[in-house]
Amino acid sequence: MRSDHRLRFGVCWYPDHWPRERWETDLRLMRDAGIECVRWGEGSWTLMQPSPGRFDWSFVDDVLELCARQGLGVILGTPTYAAPAWLEEAHPEIIARRENGSPWYRHSRRYYDYTQPAYRAGCDAIVHAMAERYASDERVWAWQLDNEMWCHLGELWGESARRAFQHWLARRYGAVAALNDAWGLAFWSNQLDHFGQADLPGPTTAYLNHHQCADYRHFLSDLAIDFLARQRELIVAHDSSALVLHNCPFGPIDRARLLEGLDIYGHDHYPRFAGAADERPAMGLNYGRFRAYAKRLWVVEQQASQVGQTSYRFPAAPPGELAVTALQSIGHGCNLLAWFRWRSFPAAQETNWGGLLPHWGEPGRHYREACALIAALAPHAELIASTRPVVAVARLVAYRQQVAAEVEPWIGAHLDGVETGRRALRRLGANEDTLRPRDLKAPATSAQASAHGAGYALAILPLAVALDDDDLTALTRFVHDGGVLIVGPLAGHRDVKLQASQHDEPPGALRALTGTSNAEATTLDEPALVRCCLTHADVESTRYAEIVEPRSPDVEVLAEHARGWFAGSAAIVQRSVGAGCVIHSGVALNDAVVRWLWQRHIAERLARHATPAAPISPPLELSSAAAEVLTRSKPGAALHFVLNHGAEPVACELHRATTDLLSGADVPSRFELAPFGYRILHERLETTPSTQHRDTDSECR
Repeated sequence: MRSDHRLRFGVCWYPDHWPRERWETDLRLMRDAGIECVRWGEGSWTLMQPSPGRFDWSFVDDVLELCARQGLGVILGTPTYAAPAWLEEAHPEIIARRENGSPWYRHSRRYYDYTQPAYRAGCDAIVHAMAERYASDERVWAWQLDNEMWCHLGELWGESARRAFQHWLARRYGAVAALNDAWGLAFWSNQLDHFGQADLPGPTTAYLNHHQCADYRHFLSDLAIDFLARQRELIVAHDSSALVLHNCPFGPIDRARLLEGLDIYGHDHYPRFAGAADERPAMGLNYGRFRAYAKRLWVVEQQASQVGQTSYRFPAAPPGELAVTALQSIGHGCNLLAWFRWRSFPAAQETNWGGLLPHWGEPGRHYREACALIAALAPHAELIASTRPVVAVARLVAYRQQVAAEVEPWIGAHLDGVETGRRALRRLGANEDTLRPRDLKAPATSAQASAHGAGYALAILPLAVALDDDDLTALTRFVHDGGVLIVGPLAGHRDVKLQASQHDEPPGALRALTGTSNAEATTLDEPALVRCCLTHADVESTRYAEIVEPRSPDVEVLAEHARGWFAGSAAIVQRSVGAGCVIHSGVALNDAVVRWLWQRHIAERLARHATPAAPISPPLELSSAAAEVLTRSKPGAALHFVLNHGAEPVACELHRATTDLLSGADVPSRFELAPFGYRILHERLETTPSTQHRDTDSECR
């Protein structure tokens, strides 16, 4: 598995849940379906280490050997999110504390305090022992570190966490005076004499200090990344070529930093959590939270059928949904897809979570649908893996911006947070990646796109706070080289410490790009309303507004405020800078505003980046918001995954010549997608010298 030279399929299989006499039947059914690997081990610590200091590898050895006989590789998980009862009994201090100081109850998962030495030592011991035995084992395709970091437990409290936080603050600030300044502790006479006086941001009588809350989130992120990095270190110490991944971390974590230390990012994709069918396309944009920093993109948990636990149970996946949701993952760039799970477990918390096989183990509809999809894609597996997703939009959100929106709750309430507007983008046919502003590079055609920020024609800065010099340099270069940058609200209102500027009127250093002032700002009791200067059409935003005052003669007002005491003042402006332009918005970039900006001011500019060799827009229009088109391309070819997530047919109108990838037939200009139906369109593109230079190996994805 040194490279993803073709599309592969796998499944999450837990042999320790089933009798041994069933194993060969399961593995044979997998092989017959075209499945090539299993993922296992992330919840089996007790099996591998049944008592302190005693490891039993007989079970793991048998699983690896049986998988190898059937030609199946294994993604082996480190089992550290579910510790043995003997470790909990010997060291009750490893159980995480709640805000009130009481420990969590047991018999669940991930209720451990990552600052506790006994827990970290136990994790080191099991991972070291696994790596010593299996790191260089060719039957192990890759290693998964832990599982879904911070899922269910996103905070740590208690004395151990407090001490760890204090040590972290000492390393970060060096001197307590710097901490007093960063947190503004002169306010309310809160100055500290030493770091041992710093507390966790738990419940208090008045209001929490948002600088303290922000540092707490950065501390938790660093703690999690260090925890996972330690496991990787133990594995690669035994085999430097071992491939290591982590899957779908929850917050709080700096995703970019985490992924930079991994060989593979493993996504978990459960579209049933999106609810309505017309929300499924936007949920697919969750891939964009990670994709720009993923060296390779796999899906290690893909929805197979039913989704549910003891507290909820979503509707069962109807016929066709398994294929459509899998193709959504593939369209977003996945080159290995493993369904969760092989067979529904008859007991415990996930008895309502369906697999490819039901509880009773007989292959049924979901298994047959998986077989059919694998068989249909098998002849094209190398072509698919040689392409990469076409992504024209960069959403600029570093961990600092994400934290800023979390620690001042009014920002989320009035500005819709850092992912506002993404439903509109998906319905407009655009795909997006999230990346740090500093990593944004000069725009390029989609066929020239590469990792970490190149290839985007449009960049959206939804919350323009906490920018440093490197961010500003990258934004300026991007615009000068022809990119379109949309600067959202709060520009210059919070610096990297999340403090208001004492010297510069907002937008501060961004004024060199925007040519504006947005010092006058207010929350609102009703949504802001802006009026297009050209058409006089009204567009409604959220309950926040800034007056964006032009300070340079080349600033053009696109829309004015149409409601409130500031009616008639500039709300959204545009300025040409170098070969590109900057749009500065004084209202939140919600779906309505993004849609209006795209249709009136952005689409035409983006079209300039498109060529016959590298088109940006998909070649067809769809009649339903429950349908979407995802495009992967390489020089000379594009694959368009046309997906219907809904229960009603969708009319499709084609604008460019394509063939059906699976049948080879020409696709008519008008066709209909059945409920939960799909088509994969193969478009042949012109090959130009500018696109020929690119290595099409997809290993970086």
